[in-house]
Amino acid sequence: MPVASRHHAELRIPADPRMLRLARVNVAALASELPFTLQDIEDLRVAVDELSAALIDGCSPSDMLDLAFEVIDGGIEVNGRVAGAGAPTDLHPVAADLLGLVAEGHVLAADGPDRVFHFAKRTGSRDQ
Repeated sequence: MPVASRHHAELRIPADPRMLRLARVNVAALASELPFTLQDIEDLRVAVDELSAALIDGCSPSDMLDLAFEVIDGGIEVNGRVAGAGAPTDLHPVAADLLGLVAEGHVLAADGPDRVFHFAKRTGSRDQ
Protein backbone atom coordinates (compact mmCIF):
# COMPACT_ATOMS: atom_id res chain seq x y z
CA MET A 1 0.00 0.00 0.00
CA PRO A 2 1.46 3.40 -0.92
CA VAL A 3 2.22 5.86 1.85
CA ALA A 4 2.54 9.45 0.72
CA SER A 5 3.09 12.94 2.01
CA ARG A 6 3.79 16.17 0.19
CA HIS A 7 7.49 15.31 -0.04
CA HIS A 8 7.74 11.55 0.42
CA ALA A 9 6.05 8.39 -0.83
CA GLU A 10 6.71 4.72 -0.15
CA LEU A 11 5.59 1.71 -2.14
CA ARG A 12 5.85 -1.95 -1.16
CA ILE A 13 5.07 -4.44 -3.93
CA PRO A 14 5.78 -8.10 -4.67
CA ALA A 15 9.11 -8.73 -6.45
CA ASP A 16 7.21 -9.62 -9.62
CA PRO A 17 8.05 -7.93 -12.95
CA ARG A 18 4.34 -7.47 -13.66
CA MET A 19 4.10 -5.18 -10.62
CA LEU A 20 6.83 -2.77 -11.78
CA ARG A 21 4.24 -0.67 -13.60
CA LEU A 22 3.12 0.53 -10.16
CA ALA A 23 6.63 1.86 -9.51
CA ARG A 24 6.67 3.65 -12.88
CA VAL A 25 3.25 5.22 -12.26
CA ASN A 26 4.24 6.40 -8.77
CA VAL A 27 7.46 8.09 -9.85
CA ALA A 28 5.70 9.72 -12.82
CA ALA A 29 2.90 10.98 -10.59
CA LEU A 30 5.34 12.61 -8.19
CA ALA A 31 7.44 14.04 -11.01
CA SER A 32 4.39 15.55 -12.69
CA GLU A 33 4.01 17.86 -9.68
CA LEU A 34 7.50 19.28 -10.24
CA PRO A 35 8.91 21.35 -13.10
CA PHE A 36 10.16 18.26 -14.96
CA THR A 37 9.89 18.07 -18.73
CA LEU A 38 8.09 15.14 -20.33
CA GLN A 39 11.53 13.73 -21.21
CA ASP A 40 12.65 14.02 -17.57
CA ILE A 41 9.55 12.11 -16.45
CA GLU A 42 10.19 9.40 -19.03
CA ASP A 43 13.82 9.22 -17.84
CA LEU A 44 12.58 8.67 -14.28
CA ARG A 45 10.19 5.94 -15.42
CA VAL A 46 12.99 4.17 -17.31
CA ALA A 47 15.43 4.44 -14.38
CA VAL A 48 12.90 3.10 -11.86
CA ASP A 49 11.96 0.28 -14.22
CA GLU A 50 15.55 -0.79 -15.03
CA LEU A 51 16.86 -0.57 -11.47
CA SER A 52 13.78 -2.25 -9.97
CA ALA A 53 14.04 -5.05 -12.53
CA ALA A 54 17.70 -5.55 -11.59
CA LEU A 55 16.77 -5.58 -7.91
CA ILE A 56 14.13 -8.31 -8.29
CA ASP A 57 16.13 -10.42 -10.76
CA GLY A 58 16.11 -14.00 -9.45
CA CYS A 59 13.79 -13.17 -6.55
CA SER A 60 10.60 -15.01 -5.72
CA PRO A 61 7.29 -13.15 -6.21
CA SER A 62 6.81 -13.71 -2.47
CA ASP A 63 9.80 -11.38 -1.84
CA MET A 64 8.94 -7.71 -1.48
CA LEU A 65 10.35 -4.69 -3.31
CA ASP A 66 10.38 -1.59 -1.12
CA LEU A 67 10.63 1.77 -2.86
CA ALA A 68 10.97 5.23 -1.33
CA PHE A 69 10.48 8.39 -3.39
CA GLU A 70 11.67 11.64 -1.87
CA VAL A 71 11.04 15.08 -3.34
CA ILE A 72 14.28 17.00 -2.89
CA ASP A 73 15.31 20.50 -3.93
CA GLY A 74 14.82 20.54 -7.67
CA GLY A 75 14.18 16.84 -8.12
CA ILE A 76 13.39 13.36 -6.88
CA GLU A 77 15.52 10.81 -5.05
CA VAL A 78 14.57 7.12 -5.33
CA ASN A 79 15.73 4.24 -3.15
CA GLY A 80 14.86 0.58 -3.63
CA ARG A 81 15.46 -2.50 -1.49
CA VAL A 82 14.74 -6.22 -1.55
CA ALA A 83 15.49 -7.64 1.90
CA GLY A 84 17.62 -10.76 1.96
CA ALA A 85 18.16 -10.90 -1.82
CA GLY A 86 21.96 -10.68 -1.61
CA ALA A 87 24.29 -9.07 -4.10
CA PRO A 88 22.78 -8.02 -7.43
CA THR A 89 23.94 -9.44 -10.72
CA ASP A 90 25.79 -7.12 -13.08
CA LEU A 91 23.62 -4.93 -15.24
CA HIS A 92 23.47 -5.77 -18.93
CA PRO A 93 25.81 -3.32 -20.74
CA VAL A 94 22.91 -1.76 -22.65
CA ALA A 95 20.96 -1.21 -19.41
CA ALA A 96 24.06 0.27 -17.77
CA ASP A 97 24.56 2.67 -20.70
CA LEU A 98 20.90 3.67 -20.64
CA LEU A 99 20.99 4.30 -16.89
CA GLY A 100 24.12 6.38 -17.37
CA LEU A 101 22.05 8.67 -19.58
CA VAL A 102 18.84 8.85 -17.52
CA ALA A 103 20.02 8.32 -13.92
CA GLU A 104 23.54 9.63 -13.64
CA GLY A 105 25.21 8.50 -10.44
CA HIS A 106 22.90 5.53 -9.88
CA VAL A 107 24.01 2.83 -7.45
CA LEU A 108 23.03 -0.85 -7.54
CA ALA A 109 24.66 -2.81 -4.72
CA ALA A 110 24.37 -5.10 -1.74
CA ASP A 111 23.73 -3.61 1.70
CA GLY A 112 24.47 -6.49 4.04
CA PRO A 113 22.05 -9.24 3.03
CA ASP A 114 19.83 -6.81 1.10
CA ARG A 115 19.93 -5.74 -2.54
CA VAL A 116 19.55 -1.97 -2.97
CA PHE A 117 19.58 0.85 -5.49
CA HIS A 118 19.67 4.61 -5.31
CA PHE A 119 19.47 7.45 -7.80
CA ALA A 120 18.42 11.07 -7.93
CA LYS A 121 17.21 13.17 -10.82
CA ARG A 122 17.07 16.93 -10.82
CA THR A 123 14.95 18.98 -13.16
CA GLY A 124 16.81 19.60 -16.41
CA SER A 125 19.67 17.27 -15.35
CA ARG A 126 19.95 15.69 -18.79
CA ASP A 127 20.94 19.07 -20.22
CA GLN A 128 23.60 19.80 -17.60
